[in-house]
Amino acid sequence: MRQIKVLLLGVCMALLAVSCVKKGDPNSAKPKGYFRIEIPEPQYKIFDSVIPFQFEKNELAKLKISKKEQDNMWIDIDYPLLNATFKMTSIKFHNNLRDLMYNEDKMLMFHVENRKADDIQYSVIEDSEAGLYGYIYDIEGIGAATPLRFWVTDSTSHFVRGSLYFNFVPNNDSLQPVIQYLRNDLLQMIETWKWNKK
Repeated sequence: MRQIKVLLLGVCMALLAVSCVKKGDPNSAKPKGYFRIEIPEPQYKIFDSVIPFQFEKNELAKLKISKKEQDNMWIDIDYPLLNATFKMTSIKFHNNLRDLMYNEDKMLMFHVENRKADDIQYSVIEDSEAGLYGYIYDIEGIGAATPLRFWVTDSTSHFVRGSLYFNFVPNNDSLQPVIQYLRNDLLQMIETWKWNKK
């Protein structure tokens, strides 16, 4: 009888011990995560100044213009909150549009030939009413210096090229929401683009 009590007590203690052990997922490596980046809703306003064109610019961005040579200008659209800048060059050309377009293709091929880009997708810009023609390039790849490039022209005298740069070594996977936000700003710029008749 005593052995049965000891056996029952042992079984009860074993059941109690087992019920106190927490069953859960085994420890395993968690996938790498990225910080959530809070980006405010864009507010657009027409920007018209000494440059030969106007467009709607996100009020989050600051614009800086400097003369280069002759009628050419450097234009920086800076996003301090996102630590990013669209660097643009406005060129007044005379009969050398083909050379300017060729140079843009050469810059893209540099990314491909040096295996900096995994893929380059492009979108055509063609608005004959606004006299606006060009391309937007989405450059994918960890080694790519810029995830976005573009150029636009009126096909007669003005050519504007631009690239998006981050002020740090970017990881395009973690920055995808920021890149998409800035791409939307670029689309807004281009959709509202007007050449100034000066």
